Parts: sequence; structure tokens; C-alpha cells
Amino acid sequence: MKTVLITGASGYVGKAFLAAFGRNYKFRVFGRTPVEGFEFFKGDIKSLEDLESATKGADAVLHLAAATTDGTGITDYEYFQTNTVGTFNLLEAAARNKVPKVVYGSSVCAVGFRATPRLVMETDKCSPSDGMYGYSKYLSEQLCECYASTRGIRIIALRTAMVVPQHKITAPANPLARHWLGAVHIEDVLQAFRLAIDNDGIAYGVYHVAADNPASKFDISKARSELGYRPAHDLKELTSPGAIKAARALLGAALSVPCRIIKTIATKRNGTR
Repeated sequence: MKTVLITGASGYVGKAFLAAFGRNYKFRVFGRTPVEGFEFFKGDIKSLEDLESATKGADAVLHLAAATTDGTGITDYEYFQTNTVGTFNLLEAAARNKVPKVVYGSSVCAVGFRATPRLVMETDKCSPSDGMYGYSKYLSEQLCECYASTRGIRIIALRTAMVVPQHKITAPANPLARHWLGAVHIEDVLQAFRLAIDNDGIAYGVYHVAADNPASKFDISKARSELGYRPAHDLKELTSPGAIKAARALLGAALSVPCRIIKTIATKRNGTR
């Protein structure tokens, strides 16, 4: 049984992962808050020393600790220190203790939201969104690639879309609406992380984790072919045509598309004149 250190275990995804697979791995929990039933290492993600102690003897690390966009009043400094410096510390600690595998919880914000008629690929040029949060995730991916190539750690970075039902997402009438560029069900997120932990053949890889929905703008074919990712939730209820009222509410969230065009699209999609 693999010994897996999980950072950010007290968060939404971390708790769900422990609940789903608590008997499949020997978990260690790292952070400020213990999770009942699991070995706990109290520490600060910004402390290399704390992480060195926690990673000793681990077979893999699931790195979920992060300052997220759900928080309020988070400064750019805190995003950088927690997300980017924290990831550097985790990777350095793993390298010093010869941990062979790290799975990094990244975000589609690293590649960036954009209005596009085609799918966003992992190989597309990154243009991070959501300010320093997106940049902190992008920079952390660069650190992961560096440590994979120079220190021999097998690293998989999973760019998850907006997780439901954690995030409450309304049905967009406009397919280019900012909040529907990508979403994914929590059960499919858990599947992707487990596949990544169990994969021993990938030296380094970045993968999009989103719903299997034609309206989604993030390509998941690479995750399908290389990880075996098979999302069970298409979330089509989120992309069914909305009422005109909903369409008007979404106009301000559109990306680089004139409001009058979006209104026309929404009207046609709803079969009204």
C-alpha cells in the first residue's frame, strides 16, 4: 500500500479524496488542521523544514494546499507565497527525501480563460487568468517541470476546471460565457487524481480535467489517452439553453463578444424572436 502525503487535506477536494480512497492508501495529512482518522503532520506550507519532516518515507505526494479564489482579501503576496513558494518547498522537500511521485493540483486558470471557437489545449501558450492566483498556478507548473527534469521526480499536474457542486454555476445561454469555459464534477476530479497517483509511467505531464461536454472549452483528450480519464458527469444541465432573463444576466460575463451579438445568440438558442 502506497504511503501518500496529502497537503490541503482539510479543503473541499482533499476531504472528498480522503473519504473516497481512505482505505486505498496509507495517508499522511499535512497542514494546520488535522483530519480525524489519519496521521497528521502539523506544519506550514511555507516552511521547507516542516515539509522535509512530512515527506520522509512517502511514496507519493498529492499537493492540494493553496490560497484559492474562494477566499476573500487574499493579497498577491499571499497567493505567491502560499501557492508558488509553497510548491517550491514541497518539491524541494520531496527531492531531498527521494519521494518518487508528486501529483500537483493545478487549475485551468494557469492556461487562462479565453473566448475561442476551438478547444484550449495543454500545449497552448499560457495566459493566466484571475490575477496572481492564475500566475501562481502557472509558475508552480514551471517548477514542477523543472523538478521533473532535473531531480528525477515523476510529476503530474492536473488543471481542474471549476468544481461542482463546490461552485454554484448557473446555466449559461451564451456558450462563451466566462464561467462555462470549464466545469467538472467532484467525482471526476477524484478519479483523475487517483489515476495520476497510480500512474508510474509518466515522467512529467500536464492535463486538463473537465467535464465531457461539447460546450466545454478545455480539451480532455490527452487525459483520456494517457491517464485513462473517463468523466462520468457531462454536466449538460449547465449548458442547456437558458431563459432570456438568464441570458441578459450573463451578458456582462462574456469574453470579447459584443453584447448585442450575445443577445442575438441567446434569443435564437431559446427559439424566440
